[in-house]
Amino acid sequence: MLKKIENNLSRRESTWLDQLSLKQSSPEADLPKAAVLLAITDEESPEIIYTLRSSKVSSHQGEVSFPGGMKEDSDSSLSVTALRESEEEIGLPQDCVTILGSLDTMVSRFNISVTPFVGVIPKNVELNVNSEEIEACFRVPLSFLLEDKRYRNDKINRNGETFYMPAYKYSSYVIWGLTAMITVNFLNRALDAGINMSVPSKIEGEEG
Repeated sequence: MLKKIENNLSRRESTWLDQLSLKQSSPEADLPKAAVLLAITDEESPEIIYTLRSSKVSSHQGEVSFPGGMKEDSDSSLSVTALRESEEEIGLPQDCVTILGSLDTMVSRFNISVTPFVGVIPKNVELNVNSEEIEACFRVPLSFLLEDKRYRNDKINRNGETFYMPAYKYSSYVIWGLTAMITVNFLNRALDAGINMSVPSKIEGEEG
């Protein structure tokens, strides 16, 4: 599976972000830049690492996110930003991450250019949540996300068209917004998930 992810990320471009008018042509656009890490555990049934942001931070309080943050002048690249911020936030050693590739750069609701990087980490790596920015760190099975079981559909209007962005609930955590966009972009590009956002999908537990 990991080889498939690496191969697909190196050769495939997405189209749905273009339709949503959320894709940046380049991370060098004249916007503040940030990077996040979509970390996948190296095991037979891989899991993705998510965080729950603290209620004390200045933005995205109490939201599910990927580890990451703003690029600093000392960062030689955005991948370095993603690795540095992940170590600072959840104690993930930079030298235990193998970067497989990047996803589409997106613009957050705060008008920040965000570039996600996909990396593989050891399954038993120890993580911590001692950072003031993070309230919890949790793992979601890739198999769960591939089922596209939606907690709700978030309606988005772009260029006269309507799209339905998935929100997923795992345990007590709700994955939505930019984090859900990055997740679906990964599932479609890297794993051929074929998640369709042109129509609202059935909500988990809903009749009919």
